[in-house]
Amino acid sequence: MENERMNITEHEKGPMRLFAARTAAPDVVTIEGSVLGGYCMLPRERTMVPRIATGLLDAGTATKTKDELRGALASRGASLHFSPGGDRTHFSATCLPEDAEFVFKLIRECLSESSFPTSEVAAQKKRTLAELEESKRDTSQQALYAFSRLVFDRTHVNYADTTETEIERAAKATRKDMTNFRSLLGQGGLVLAVAGDVRADEILTKAATVFAKLPGGTAQMTQKAPNRKRPSSEESLISIADKATLDVYMGASIPFTYDSPEYLPLAVLTSMLGGNGLSTAHLMRTIRERDGLTYGIYASLAGFGGLSEGALRIQATFSPATFERAVDTTRKEIRVFLDSGMTEEALAAKKDELIGRYYVGLSTTRGLAGTLHKIGVEGKPLGYADEYPDLIRAITLADIKNAASYVPFDKLSLAAAGTFIKK
Repeated sequence: MENERMNITEHEKGPMRLFAARTAAPDVVTIEGSVLGGYCMLPRERTMVPRIATGLLDAGTATKTKDELRGALASRGASLHFSPGGDRTHFSATCLPEDAEFVFKLIRECLSESSFPTSEVAAQKKRTLAELEESKRDTSQQALYAFSRLVFDRTHVNYADTTETEIERAAKATRKDMTNFRSLLGQGGLVLAVAGDVRADEILTKAATVFAKLPGGTAQMTQKAPNRKRPSSEESLISIADKATLDVYMGASIPFTYDSPEYLPLAVLTSMLGGNGLSTAHLMRTIRERDGLTYGIYASLAGFGGLSEGALRIQATFSPATFERAVDTTRKEIRVFLDSGMTEEALAAKKDELIGRYYVGLSTTRGLAGTLHKIGVEGKPLGYADEYPDLIRAITLADIKNAASYVPFDKLSLAAAGTFIKK
C-alpha cells in the first residue's frame, strides 16, 4: 500500500506492519518500532521487570558480548535504544542508509537472543534501585504518581504504586524473570517505521526478511478494565524537604479511549486550555503571563495507550509562598475558560496551530517515523497520515463543548509535592 502524496509505503507480513518513507534528508535513517510485550502483561508484583530487562537487551546475546554489540554500533556511527511500555517494548535507532539492514539484524538479535549475563543483571538492578531512591526527591514524579492514585483505582493499568513498592519489586527481580519477559517479545504486533534516505520497497523487503526470523512472541495486547474510581476533589500533598518549588498535577480520569469519536475534540479542547502556545493556551495567558504565578502550566491527555481510559491532567510548578493562591486561581480560570473561552475564534486559531505543528513534525525523519509508528500501533490505516489535518479542521465548537461534558471539571483531583509552608 502506498501514500503517494507523502511518499510512504506500507507492507504487511503476518502479524507485522512495516512502513517506509523516503525524505530529502541525505545520509540518515531513523527507525522507530515496537513489539508486543510490556508490564501490563505481567503480574503486578513483576511490573518492574521490563524496566530492568529493556536496559539489558543490548548487554549481550547468545553470540555477542555487550562490548561487541555496542562496538559494532559505534563503529558505524549508529545508535540503538530500547525502552519499556505498558503493552509494548519500544526500540529506536539511527544509522547510515547502508547500515539499516545491519541494525535490523541487531534489533532482532537483541529481542530474541539477549542473554542477560548474571553480572549485568546485578549491575542493572543496582542502577535501577539507585534511580528509584533518587526519585523519592523528584517532586514532579512523586506528584504524578500520587495523582494517578487519586484518579485511578488500584487495579487500573494507570495506577502507579509508591516508589517504596517499586523498590521492593525491583530488588526481587531475577534473571529468570528477565528471560521469561524476553519470551513475550517477537513478531506479535511488530510495528516498524523507517524514514530517511531509503528506497521504500527495498528497505521494506530487507526488514520483512530480517524480522520474519523473530519468534512468534505475544499475539495480542491485554484487555483493559474500565476505571472504577469515581471523580472527586480529593488532594494529596507530599512533603519533600528543601525544595524551592512545588510540582502540581490537577485533573480527572476520562471515561473513553483514543478510538472514541470524542477523543480528538477533547485533545483540541485540552490544547486550547493548556497547550504550549502563549497565544492559544488559556492557562499560559492567564496564570503565567497575566499573574506571574508560574513559569509554565500545561494541560495534556495521558495514559490512553493500548486502548486504556486515560486522564486529562494539568501540570504546573508553583512557589510554596503562592501555592494556595495559584491553585485557587487556576481552578477559577478553568471555569472562566469553560464559560467564555471556548469561542469560534479561539478554536480556529488552535486548529491552525495544531495542523501547522503536525506538518512541521513530519518534516523531520524522527517526527515522520514516530507518526507512522503511532499509526501502526493504534491500528489506523496508512491514509490517516493525510486525514489527520482534515479531521482537525472538521472539529466544531459543538464537538468541543460535547467533549468538555465528559470531564468532571467541578471535581478535579490535585496532587502536589515539595516543601510546603507551615501555617
